[in-house]
Amino acid sequence: SIAATNIEGCNVSAAPAAAATVAALEGMGLTISDACTPDASLVVTSSDINAGTCPIVITRTYRVTDACGNFTTATHTINIDDNTNPTITGSIAATNIEGCNVSAAPAAVATVAALEGMGLTISDACTPDATLAVTSSDSNAGTCPIVITRTYRVTDACGNYSTATHTINIDDNTPPTWTTAAGNLDRTVECSD
Repeated sequence: SIAATNIEGCNVSAAPAAAATVAALEGMGLTISDACTPDASLVVTSSDINAGTCPIVITRTYRVTDACGNFTTATHTINIDDNTNPTITGSIAATNIEGCNVSAAPAAVATVAALEGMGLTISDACTPDATLAVTSSDSNAGTCPIVITRTYRVTDACGNYSTATHTINIDDNTPPTWTTAAGNLDRTVECSD
């Protein structure tokens, strides 16, 4: 039998070319012989059927036909899968915000274009940028400032992902103020023994 082949790739074009000779099939692990037709005269043809996405499973059926039209078949399974995480380079600069609580944080972005606008470069070998999924989660600590660590996850069509973080510092830097009613500013104070 022909051992299954596992290939890193994005589509069926990543599959190896089909064998076209008995010698090539024998190099793949088969032993082929015919009582009347020499190996060099046997005709090798193939057909592919594919299914699935992650992985794409190609079932390649080889047919070996002798000079009288007799044939036998063998199958070869080829699994093409994207196992490579998206690439994220660069970093998101920390954001400092005047505020009192986590509600002062800016909304998380939800697209690759928005993340790239924040200073990242993102790419994937198989999934176009517009189809990459962007999700985020926040964790926070501290009080003055409140430090939010927002983790963005960029996921491709096969579930591979990479992450980037954005630090958001929310701090209250405004001193308290007071107001008094008009005419209440002057006071007379008497000191006694």
